[in-house]
Amino acid sequence: MKNSRLFYVATFAITSVVANAQVNQTPVTAGGRQITVMKEESQPATGSMFVTEKYMPAKISNMDNTVLVRYNAYADNFQLKDPIAGSERVLPQEAGVTITFTGTADVYTVQEYKTEKGEVVTGYLSLVSDNPNVKIYKRERIFLQPEVFPASSYQTYKAAAYKKLDDEFYIKIKDQNLQFFSGKKDLAKLVPSKSKEILDFIKKNKLDVEKPADLEQVGAYINNNL
Repeated sequence: MKNSRLFYVATFAITSVVANAQVNQTPVTAGGRQITVMKEESQPATGSMFVTEKYMPAKISNMDNTVLVRYNAYADNFQLKDPIAGSERVLPQEAGVTITFTGTADVYTVQEYKTEKGEVVTGYLSLVSDNPNVKIYKRERIFLQPEVFPASSYQTYKAAAYKKLDDEFYIKIKDQNLQFFSGKKDLAKLVPSKSKEILDFIKKNKLDVEKPADLEQVGAYINNNL
């Protein structure tokens, strides 16, 4: 009886291992024949969906007190943290409301704009050049690169990953709609009457229109020469 019991336990253990192995196996066709490879389990995504992971102090124009926030560039929203209550919440997008980080002076506002692909979007943009008749904004973007399962035993599993995309830039001239631009020539074309002068100014001062600090100078120049 004792030996029968041991045989049953051993058989059950082996059966369980085989069953679990089968759950984690995936048939794959390679070279005209089917082979079986182990299926990896999904892992948490690497990287971050936030421009800065840490909550930073900021002033929100419709609030009295300084608060702690961080920008989620993947979901395009701001998260607010209340350390006293131990809670977090997402701020509603409100037109006309500005969010200004006290440490860096970075300013975010909700704007409607048309992307390079022609998609009309309402979301947060960061103000990089602020003048009465010319304003230039930066769009920060993060996307989720999907996980990759191995198609054969020679490949390895890759977890999903949050990746930062290049910033996009938009300009608003007087009462016109925000317009996307890519590169100095693209920007100069948006002011046809001053196109050559703008290009000369950028070249003379060795400015890079993909750098916010340089765009601040370009925006001021265009504003003063309209």
